[in-house]
Amino acid sequence: MTLADALENAVRSPKLRRYLKAAELQNKWVEVVGETVAKHASPQTLERGLLTVKADSSVWRQQLTMVKPKILEELKKKYGRYKIKEMRIR
Repeated sequence: MTLADALENAVRSPKLRRYLKAAELQNKWVEVVGETVAKHASPQTLERGLLTVKADSSVWRQQLTMVKPKILEELKKKYGRYKIKEMRIR
């Protein structure tokens, strides 16, 4: 197996693809939620349409809960290809 074959197989891996999607969302998170929110919360995983976001305090968890519909709407506009259906805040 060549290195190119190994990389191609790795990219096809569902597990790796989930991490790559979450990594892309982390890189673009500030564009979705703004700098202030991005300093206190970040996407952790994206699995089967469920985006898990980690907030750094209960206050920020509550704030994100209140604006969750708006965040989901923005995510669907910008990242519809990921089929994000729900967001869990931890």
